[in-house]
Amino acid sequence: MTPTGVLEPTGPNRALGGTGWLDRLLSTPVAAPVERSRPLRDIDGYEHRPNPLHARTTAEFLLTMRRYVVWAGDWSYRELEYLCGGAVKHSTFCQVLEGDRLPRYVFLMAFVTACAGEDEAERRRWVTAWHRVRDAAAS
Repeated sequence: MTPTGVLEPTGPNRALGGTGWLDRLLSTPVAAPVERSRPLRDIDGYEHRPNPLHARTTAEFLLTMRRYVVWAGDWSYRELEYLCGGAVKHSTFCQVLEGDRLPRYVFLMAFVTACAGEDEAERRRWVTAWHRVRDAAAS
């Protein structure tokens, strides 16, 4: 059965023919996936990884996020979307990272996943900093 047949509850849609636009779209090869390089650590004494724990305000937190993207691999917004498994769209990465509001928790987790992979220590650093900035802004 062709992919167009799946879309019709009564069976294949004969009006589209066997090689409809959806068949052609689904058979189009996609670009090569983005590969995350193995995270390299700076040598001792030359730690350049932006530290979110230094941020005290929302503006400082967002600046640290932008610097972290560059440090992690200078990913484009579309690459970040791919690296977080599509949990956050590239347009949302653009809005948040170029905006002036503290991101939501779900966005933060997608951001850390996109930049650092499954590094649990890195997640804890970012969540701790996020809680600290959010609590300070609420006061």
